[in-house]
Amino acid sequence: MPSAFPSALLGSGRPLTIRGAGHSCDGQTVTDGELLVTYAPKSAAPQVREVGDGLVEVPVGMSWYGLERYLNRRGRSFPVLPNYLHMSVGGTLSVGGIGIDSVRRGMQVDHVDRIQLIDGTGTSRWCSRVDHPELFRFALAGLGTVGLIERAVLHTVPYQRETHLHRTNHASLAELAEHTEEIARRGDADIYWAMLRRGRISSVVGWRGSDSRCDTEDCAVVSDLTFARHPDTGQSSRNSDRVRMWADYVVPAGQLAPMLERVEAMTRKSPLAHVPTMLYSLIVRRGTGSTSFAFSPAGTAPVSIGVGVYTSPDRDSAAIVAVRRVFRELLQLCCELGGRPYLYGVADLDGSLADSLYGPELDRLAHLRSAHHLEHLNAHLPLVQAAAGRPADRAR
Repeated sequence: MPSAFPSALLGSGRPLTIRGAGHSCDGQTVTDGELLVTYAPKSAAPQVREVGDGLVEVPVGMSWYGLERYLNRRGRSFPVLPNYLHMSVGGTLSVGGIGIDSVRRGMQVDHVDRIQLIDGTGTSRWCSRVDHPELFRFALAGLGTVGLIERAVLHTVPYQRETHLHRTNHASLAELAEHTEEIARRGDADIYWAMLRRGRISSVVGWRGSDSRCDTEDCAVVSDLTFARHPDTGQSSRNSDRVRMWADYVVPAGQLAPMLERVEAMTRKSPLAHVPTMLYSLIVRRGTGSTSFAFSPAGTAPVSIGVGVYTSPDRDSAAIVAVRRVFRELLQLCCELGGRPYLYGVADLDGSLADSLYGPELDRLAHLRSAHHLEHLNAHLPLVQAAAGRPADRAR
């Protein structure tokens, strides 16, 4: 956490921006005002507290890497982990959190029991599905728009060390779409991801546990999959001649084919034809009765499929503008297909698009920010600006 007390910082009224690890946020955690940094993994581990019934209370400045190491030593695991573990717990909870385990276990926010939330006056309160449920629903996957999440109580599951992975290669994105939709319909996998990288299209289906499911050469048993080929630190090399522009779109199951068809068409023509681009896909299956988080990328569909488009254009304004234009077209298509953007990366929301996606939720966001004196927090975010532009009588 910051060197000053978070409650004092939020209660000061000074312009603040909440920042986790700052991983590929498209500038959302950069501001001309004050910067509130919540990512402090080295000091967080001693603050983890086991509270019984498989629940742990953690400071959200902790990294997922540190938390999962802590849990594994005690025979536990968090149900859904990101593919990059050096992001902060609070950072991914504030955008929803989707990973290879989401094919069975939904989003990370679906496994949060309660959160400690600090508002714009410095007041701290515990929020859950029962206590202050509206704040709970807006804070998780809410980009830090209704306060700073200081601590979270999380559900854990027994740790299973071995995973059986079956890899399939695909001749086209159309073939991948058909295969992914089949896995989504079956609903029996513990793990799923798919990727297009350097011209190769492949997908992986996995099952947790020691019971052998490997009977072909395309199957492997992997121990400690979470940490396999994962760096022990969050430092990574960066190409200073390029910028990293990532965008993720989540559409209802049954709508993957048109999304991938458009992505494929755009990657074959200018401007993406000459830009290093990787595609990444995940399935998200949420349980019956899951909380309807206000700005969740998964929306209301019981099963959704995410498509990530990760590009590295040259560091010049023309290339960046061109990629943003492509992402805007993909965002429009995602919305037409009944989907939503994953708000962590590039998601250029104007007022009309935000209104079509979130409608009345923007009214409630404006009300909550006013009621809890949050006008100085994350005020530059497009989501906040869209809410601020709503008529006053609709935000009550």
